[in-house]
Amino acid sequence: MSDKGPAANAGASQPVAIVTGVTGGLGPAVAHALRGAGYHVAGIHRGKTGGQLDSVHLEQADVTHEGEVQAAVGRIMQRFGRIDALVNVAGGFAGGSPVHETDEATWDHMMNLNLKSAFLWCKAVLPHMLAADFGRIVNVSSRTALRVAAGLSAYSVSKAGIITLTETLAAELRGRNVTANVILPSVIDTPANRSAMPNADPSKWVRPEAIAALIVDLLSDRWGVVSGAAIPAYGGA
Repeated sequence: MSDKGPAANAGASQPVAIVTGVTGGLGPAVAHALRGAGYHVAGIHRGKTGGQLDSVHLEQADVTHEGEVQAAVGRIMQRFGRIDALVNVAGGFAGGSPVHETDEATWDHMMNLNLKSAFLWCKAVLPHMLAADFGRIVNVSSRTALRVAAGLSAYSVSKAGIITLTETLAAELRGRNVTANVILPSVIDTPANRSAMPNADPSKWVRPEAIAALIVDLLSDRWGVVSGAAIPAYGGA
């Protein structure tokens, strides 16, 4: 196994991290933490961008469309010449119906947005990481993938698939100096979740900044011996 890490792989340049879903509830905190850790950040978004993304290189792409994903990765490689890390934050939530009342469109939407997007981005960046003999992948799943609740079949299955995808990547990449790990947050303390659950106690939720700090750690050299781990990030929930 190579002893390369972000610094050794970089030469005189900064390491580069892709963050999908960079304009969502968790994405800005991840981008900010990575910038603070010395990364160039290429943030992937579909529509409008917010005001929290200074110093982030933005690429617009549909994360569920392979052609757009591959094209965005090509542009990032052309601009920076390297991809050291991929953080798959992009995803969404839909639920509330039992299996026999869940419509096909909702099922497909969850599988595409949560699971297919992670697959497509891993597929697109891995050839570049393998060519460089270095890479770090962190996928974002959910505690719901393990603690199943009624009415959340499409969401829970899509998030469980991310765990299996990550474990498969780790098996395939063993000995290649490219790692893949997955984190499982509970409810994240975002404005959208506070609005959706006004009677809940957000002090028990996990803050985006805490998850972002965990992600930065997972990308560091000290985690280079760990791959295929599913790491809980539950806060007090």
